[in-house]
Amino acid sequence: MLCCLILYSNVLRMFLFFTRLFYCSLCVLLQLVAVAQVSFTTTLSATQIAKNEYLTIKFTVANSNNVEQITPPNLAAFELVSGPNQETAMNTINGVVQQSIALSYILLPKKTGKIAIQSATASIDGKIYKSNAVTVFVNNKNKHNQQQNTNSPLSSLSSIFDDVMPKQQAPQFDDYILKPNESVPDKVNKNMQLRLEANKKTCYEGEPIIATYKLYTRLRSESNLTKNPSFNGFSVIDMMQPNDGTNYSNEKLNGKMYNAYTLRRVQLFPLQAGDLNLETASIDNKINFIKYSGKINGNYNIDPNSMVTENVTLTSNPLIITVKPLPTEGKPINFNGAVGNFDIKTSLQKNRIGLNETGKLLVTISGAGNLQLITCPKIQWPSTVETFDAKLTDNIDNSTVPLSGSKTFEIPFTVNKIGNLQTPNIQFSFFNPNTASYKTVTAAAIPFTVAQYIDTAVSKLEATANANKPTAFNSFFAKRWLVILMIATTFIIGLVLYFVKGDKKENKEEKKQTTATVDVTKNEDAILVQKKINTSPLIKTEDCLLKPACVEFYKVLNGELKTYLSEVLEQPEQLITAKNIGLLMDAKGINNSITLQTQQLLQDVEWQLYTPFERNETLNSMYQAAQTIIQQLQKLQFNQ
Repeated sequence: MLCCLILYSNVLRMFLFFTRLFYCSLCVLLQLVAVAQVSFTTTLSATQIAKNEYLTIKFTVANSNNVEQITPPNLAAFELVSGPNQETAMNTINGVVQQSIALSYILLPKKTGKIAIQSATASIDGKIYKSNAVTVFVNNKNKHNQQQNTNSPLSSLSSIFDDVMPKQQAPQFDDYILKPNESVPDKVNKNMQLRLEANKKTCYEGEPIIATYKLYTRLRSESNLTKNPSFNGFSVIDMMQPNDGTNYSNEKLNGKMYNAYTLRRVQLFPLQAGDLNLETASIDNKINFIKYSGKINGNYNIDPNSMVTENVTLTSNPLIITVKPLPTEGKPINFNGAVGNFDIKTSLQKNRIGLNETGKLLVTISGAGNLQLITCPKIQWPSTVETFDAKLTDNIDNSTVPLSGSKTFEIPFTVNKIGNLQTPNIQFSFFNPNTASYKTVTAAAIPFTVAQYIDTAVSKLEATANANKPTAFNSFFAKRWLVILMIATTFIIGLVLYFVKGDKKENKEEKKQTTATVDVTKNEDAILVQKKINTSPLIKTEDCLLKPACVEFYKVLNGELKTYLSEVLEQPEQLITAKNIGLLMDAKGINNSITLQTQQLLQDVEWQLYTPFERNETLNSMYQAAQTIIQQLQKLQFNQ
């Protein structure tokens, strides 16, 4: 009777296991279906604005694997101030990647009243999507942030500039008044400049610096950012949005007050040592001046028809950042590039698990520094433990300097030995730039128990069986359904054993055949590697390049290049972006030179792809750059 009950308990335990597995799989499937749904939306910074107020319109594609092109609607009712500005975002939650791409434009309305903006279109995975239409109402009022002094001699001029004033206007200056014998170039040089500022010019690898592009002006102008800098050799975190309301201040420069507008502010993490160049930015300005010929009764004698308009392009100053290499003296063996100040904590989801049941170890690294580059620490598990890929959940505040927050790695594991065990001590090393020294923090071992099984229902069943040993004979015949179940179970186990024996015989014969073909397979693998080197992954791109009018060139190049990089890096294609490529290549041990070339090419391709203009002069140079990168990567594969 006892044997039958134990057999029944095993069957029940298997039934419960497969039931849980079914529901877990169903939940994962429903989550993946939800994530996979592509959405394309249009959003506005406001639905009602003043006639001299800026409007930001954003077209966002979420949950897409391959965004080929985004085409905005007709925006003829607005004057373009800035754009298109590309934004990308990606989150990994419980192993599920959520990615979005957006194009935004900063606009100034040309008229008042109700303005309808039609749907934008996007080509995604070969399909055409349309976003929602939106409407904005432009009222006839002027938006000012402060009271103006009506007795000021400048107040009579404000109406002339209503349509060209920035939304956040500082105290008015009279430098836009062009006096006799004054030249426009001198006026611009003295009263308007674009500056690149950094909080420091020397740092260590991985230590962040803050770079700010700021327009200082005492003039009235319409400005449009025409060259947005790229940051080769850095991991970039943007710290402001294009239409951020906090981008204005009134500042003193060289003893003179200016209206200061922050165009871009980024947190940069150097990826290599040496002198790294921060690129310049350029901004086109349409500047308006008023001529005057003296004063009448103490007021300016101004003719509104005597306005002078000057188009000026300003370029920021170049800046070189000296990046010091991390010291080799005292560098821990397990150091993996973390720079900042961090702590580590561990916990177990359960301190008691069953034999071969999945447990979960949670490793949390928190602090401030280059958090975005931190990976899961290496853990020396005993041979009785089998681990699986970690799942990452992060909580990082991009507005702090340096980045602050935490990363949690959830590591599933199973144990094939019963007894009292403990997790390994986990060490995490980092370099603290404030003390110019390395530090190692340790998470202590956590004890846990591995039992034969953990199942309340089964445990109660076995306890009942042991308690009823004297009356087992009567119970056996009192429950006829149990007898039938035991007979059926015995029959199934017999079939399983029969087929297992048959499989063992077949496996022995297969092993003999496999051993005979090992040498042949090695030779074939070498031939296949050589063929891959001789075969270009850019076949469609080459065909497109030879055509007289290759409209789809950037789309085809983007697709083939990302497909190739996905295979080489063994990562999903949706992760192959200019933002992520540095981390992915570093993880594969690819040298910085190839990494920086690939990052720059992906940035250039994405810029061309999401800007719907023809640029035929760049086709051949981008193709050659892609071929060079592929040849370098293929040589690395062959040498391995």
